[in-house]
Amino acid sequence: MASFSVRVEKFGPGKLIRVHTPALRCAFATLGAAINSVKVWDARRSRWVEVNCAYNCPEEAAADTDYMGPTVGRYAGRISNGTFTLDGEEQHVSRNMDGRHTIHGGADAFNKRQWSYFILESEDIVGVRFSLVSPHMDQGFPAELHSYVFYYVERSKPNVLHTRFSAFIPEGSPADATVVNIFNHAYWNLNGLPERNTARNPRWTQPEKVLNIVLKMPCSRVVEADTCGIPTGNLKDVTGTCLDFRKGKPLGEDIDNKATLKCDPCGYDHPLVVDGWKESEKHKLLLNAVAYSPSSHIQMKVYSTFPSIWVYTANNKPANVSGRKGERYGRHTGVCLEPQHLPDCPNQPSFPSVVLRKGETWREAIVNEFNVVSDSHM
Repeated sequence: MASFSVRVEKFGPGKLIRVHTPALRCAFATLGAAINSVKVWDARRSRWVEVNCAYNCPEEAAADTDYMGPTVGRYAGRISNGTFTLDGEEQHVSRNMDGRHTIHGGADAFNKRQWSYFILESEDIVGVRFSLVSPHMDQGFPAELHSYVFYYVERSKPNVLHTRFSAFIPEGSPADATVVNIFNHAYWNLNGLPERNTARNPRWTQPEKVLNIVLKMPCSRVVEADTCGIPTGNLKDVTGTCLDFRKGKPLGEDIDNKATLKCDPCGYDHPLVVDGWKESEKHKLLLNAVAYSPSSHIQMKVYSTFPSIWVYTANNKPANVSGRKGERYGRHTGVCLEPQHLPDCPNQPSFPSVVLRKGETWREAIVNEFNVVSDSHM
């Protein structure tokens, strides 16, 4: 078994930081402050299991258009029509979604940037801190923004990956306020992925689809939205619909329900509201989801401080892929479980505020706990 260690490798023009513990082997890239790899130790079979969908080649990571693992921001998620009003002034931001809306911060957003890094290694933790300065009017967003992403594992809990986000507007910023929604866009496949070695395997073997993954979520409401994911402002009860994961069920059970899911290609691409989240306790960690693979027996629990979690089953990936460069992953070969703020918050006054002002610090956290269990333990 490996002990705790951190090492840095070259990754194209940037770096790859590998964080190893007895239970996890993680890799994080300076490009996009991204999760590049998460391997879980399966003691029963004496093997490491890759559960994160990403790229080994930095050129492929740079060319990625599906947000395979990076930090997205400064305002990730949707902003309708690429406009919002802040303190009485209308703001116009990059419209990179069908030329109409803004998604994940714009066309040249946080996922495309090389972040600075600082190794975290102490008696308590091992990990890395990434930092980025986003200038005033970057992608149209007002205010200079200093952002940080911390990935770390506590030595006392080697199977738990912590992700913490923070951001603030410095005193010298030309504007005093902006909107912030920074989170990670990792794709998971708890069944395990074949070896991702581009040099030895120019054609990657496709992993088992995530249709068998059992997902349980304490979410009784979904954000009502149009086919672009732009919300109406209403929250709908999920009772009796295919979006009700409160008792747990395989992702494939209702993934073809076009009448409810309203996605083409069909699948999950929906923001669910976390039960129990309160504005007065907005930094409290709550359980967002439990996912389990009956194939690998790997379980992942997701906790966060965010008010919602977006479920996306990689519907927009091609149905048939070669496995070669540019076609590494096919449809439904990964699932995103993305804690975040509700979509289009700047235009939805009834949703929790995402406005950050000078003198404040924006903070959120995600925790992923991995276990190998004998059954689902849902």
